[in-house]
Order: sequence, then structure tokens, then C-alpha cells
Amino acid sequence: MKISLLSALIALSLAVPAIAKEQAPVFVETVAVKDKPAVALDATKAYVMLRSDMAVSLYLMKVPTADDQGSYDKFRADALAKAHEKYVKKQAQYDAAVKDRASAPKGSALPPLPDKPIEPTEANFQFTPFPLLAGVSIGPINRFAKAEGGLSTYLQELTPGEYRIYGPLAMGPNGAIGSCFCMGSVAFAAKAGEIVDLGVIAAKANLTVKRPEGDSSAPIILDGPFLVPAGASVAVDARLSGAHIVAARFRPVGKLPNYFGVTINRMPVIPGVMRYDRDRIVDLTAAN
Repeated sequence: MKISLLSALIALSLAVPAIAKEQAPVFVETVAVKDKPAVALDATKAYVMLRSDMAVSLYLMKVPTADDQGSYDKFRADALAKAHEKYVKKQAQYDAAVKDRASAPKGSALPPLPDKPIEPTEANFQFTPFPLLAGVSIGPINRFAKAEGGLSTYLQELTPGEYRIYGPLAMGPNGAIGSCFCMGSVAFAAKAGEIVDLGVIAAKANLTVKRPEGDSSAPIILDGPFLVPAGASVAVDARLSGAHIVAARFRPVGKLPNYFGVTINRMPVIPGVMRYDRDRIVDLTAAN
């Protein structure tokens, strides 16, 4: 089944009752490419490749296209309309209870008055955000290649589109584990028929953690590179020798909510792509 199980679980666990009985639109279909002797890639799908010196997790969120946004907006509007229908019924029941109480003989034993319902509106209606319906979880299991004493490779099939790196986190039995790049990150395009090489995560590089002085957001910062280009010295698995592999072209993107309640972080500086002026993201791609 190619629909992300993680996305489905998140949608079910975080959705409000208005969404619970409805089938959410499918914005991303994704599956890990398994470690098998032969690999057949789907030309209609995009692929993301990641290398690391140990088992890692990376969570992506699809940036909505105009069609995605339209489908999501309709889905939300339909849920709001149904929530309002329920409100009207509850309000009628409440009004009837108030009327009965007012007309009851003094001293009568009356059931407690139900809570007054709150009318759902466009402004106060709580609904699952789009990113939680369009997530892609890479790692830490299902590695495509496991190099003895070297780099491991993850290869993920997904729906073509633009994706934001949300952070190094995975979903465990008790919720999300890891941190989010909520205070700044990068996005990249993944096109059909291509493998986007995100580069290498040097997880054993003893990255230190610090809080930048004077930064009003006070995030926890990885002091050192997070993703580095693979370079010619990093061999590509022989099973992908005929594939069209392109290096990721990153662009900086703004802040996102901490949807999972994990540690807040931000993508470390990437030369030629982005840096920070205290808590402000500085786009360096215009100079390229």
C-alpha cells in the first residue's frame, strides 16, 4: 500500500471530530524502496535519496500545489458545513432545555442544563492542517543499501512535487521522536522520473548544540552542517546506475508550527542557500 501509513495515523490522531468519519484527499503516495537485488523505478513517480553514516530519520512535508490547496479547502469547507449542521441541532436542543426550565414549576427537579454549544465559524474551526495530510517519513528503517562500515542509503518513492524538510524526526509508539526545523528550513523540487540526491547526513560528526545569543526565538541550534553534498567520492549504488540522479536544489523556507510538540530546531546554515541574521532567514539563492 503506497499511501503513507504515517500520514494516515497522524491524520486520524490529530483530526477533530469533523474529519473523523470523512475520507481525506490523498496528497502524497509514498513508499520506501526496499533493498532487493533488482530495482524497477516508476517513471511517473519522484524519488528522494539520502545517505548517512548511521540510521537516521527525516520527515518531509509536501508544499501544496494550487490543485492540492483547492482540494484541501473544499475538504475543510465540507467539514465546517457538517459541523455547523450539528451545531444547529445542539443549539435547538439547548434552547428547548432553557425553555423547559423557564416554564417548569418552581422547585421542580430538573436535569442539569447542557453546555451552550459554540457556533463553528471560519475563524474558530479547528481542522487538521494540510502539512499533516501530506507527510513523508524517511528512515530509520527500510534502508535501501547498508554499506558495511560506510554510508547507508535511503531511497524513497513519492508523489512528484515540492517538499519541505520538516526535521530529523520519526514517529514512535508514543508520538514523534526527534526535533523539527520549525524556525527555518529548506525546500526542494522532486520531479517525476528523477532521483533527488539530498546529500549526506554526517550523524557521527559530533555536532554540538547551542542557543544563539540575542535570538528572540531561542531555538536549539545544530552547530555544524546537517546535509552536505554527496560529491563525486560518494559512490552511487550500482542498482541505480541507469537512473537519472540530480542534486537537490534547495531554497530557504519560513517557519512552521511545532505540530508534534518536539524540540524546536532549525536547519543549519547552508552555503549559497541560506543563513540567519539572529532569527531572520536570509535567502542566498538570488546571488546564484
